[in-house]
Amino acid sequence: MKPVLFKLFLLVMSFLLLTSCSRSSLMIFIKPPTKFKVEKIPPAPNYAEKESWHEWSRRTVDKPTDVFYVHPTTYITGKGWNQDLENARVNWRTRVLPIKYQASTFYEDCRMFMPKYRQAIFYSFVDQKDNGKQALDLAYEDVRAAFYYYIEHLNDGRPFIFASHSQGSYHSQKLLAEVLQDSAIKSKLVVAYMVGWPITESYVEEHAEIEVCSTSTQTGCIVSWNTESGTPKLSLVQEFSPNDPVVCVNPLSWTLDTTYRPKSENMGSLQHNKKTKKDELILHYCAAKIENGRLKVSPLANQAQLQMPMGKGNYHLYDYNFFFQNIKQNAQDRIQAHQEQGLK
Repeated sequence: MKPVLFKLFLLVMSFLLLTSCSRSSLMIFIKPPTKFKVEKIPPAPNYAEKESWHEWSRRTVDKPTDVFYVHPTTYITGKGWNQDLENARVNWRTRVLPIKYQASTFYEDCRMFMPKYRQAIFYSFVDQKDNGKQALDLAYEDVRAAFYYYIEHLNDGRPFIFASHSQGSYHSQKLLAEVLQDSAIKSKLVVAYMVGWPITESYVEEHAEIEVCSTSTQTGCIVSWNTESGTPKLSLVQEFSPNDPVVCVNPLSWTLDTTYRPKSENMGSLQHNKKTKKDELILHYCAAKIENGRLKVSPLANQAQLQMPMGKGNYHLYDYNFFFQNIKQNAQDRIQAHQEQGLK
């Protein structure tokens, strides 16, 4: 990433999520003060214990399908390169932001399995040395361990949806390329929503077990998109995959078709109303069109209320929110399709 964009990317994301220090001091704290050291990493989670999962009670509901959800980065600043799972503030931030506005779209229809993991600190994605890579590798090992624990001890042969965002999707692409080589696991996959990270076409080509969904009821496949306006100040697709075409499925049509889809097809966006201080569903919120591997959305009526920590026109925080009800309906449709396939 270009130096100017580095600063913007780090500064604004930190300002959004960090509330305990001033703007001027953010850059001092956003990079961990020491190098990554194996002997300094936080204790590993034990996925046999409910404390290693978010919202543990949601796994006990009687639903026909599971969701394994990997949350995005919520560890923004700290002394170490990976989150200590005892860090109550980071765990709280995970619950009130991504779990509340992303994972909740599946609550009505699915049991939820949402592992805590020693996520890499935000700075890892722009670190110019090996510290960030080591932190991300450690985080991946937790995600991998959580998934295999889920499959071996909690799944009970049930169909499942894989859902992730941002750092979660960064890890998920590696994990799915491995686990879907197992035909027994792949047969149970309803769909994988790998959103908010550029999933390249070359990745799909290199892994025969990975298929991209091209219809709204296809199963055992992945969907991905990155939401932005026509001219964002920063594009994740451009910055992290400038020379490799990126997978983009339009969540208004659930196809790869680049045709403009009107806002009348948007079934509802979940957003927080600053005036009422309540969450609300906004019907027919935005139109969407695939363009150069990005999901371009139309100008939004409540633009001034949106938080855009990566710069104006980058809607990374709303990759799920903008299409909340469409994702919910699509999950239901694919669950039904998967069930029907099992009856044949």
